Amino acid sequence: MRNKRTSIRKRPNESIAICDINTGQPLGHLVNISMDGMMLIGQISTAPGTLFQLRMPLATPVNGAEKIEFGVETLWCQRVKETCSYWTGFQIIDISDSASRTIESLISSWH
Repeated sequence: MRNKRTSIRKRPNESIAICDINTGQPLGHLVNISMDGMMLIGQISTAPGTLFQLRMPLATPVNGAEKIEFGVETLWCQRVKETCSYWTGFQIIDISDSASRTIESLISSWH
């Protein structure tokens, strides 16, 4: 499968739980993120094309923000062998300019 990413993904320096804004339920933990998308690992299987409004809380405020909210579309979901966990890839499809700047600042600070 050919990699179609247009920007480099970065791994977080800490564990970040991502929640579904509409249900308040955790969707998974952030594995990596870029300006265009992200990957989570979690207990929920989602079908490609599924849309979510997500919240990413920040342990330390970035640009004055304590959380980032954005819309995503599921691109793929794959079960982790011999577990009940799933790797899930998302494309960011709806994000404010300020949230986008916060993500850019956050990932530039990670190693």
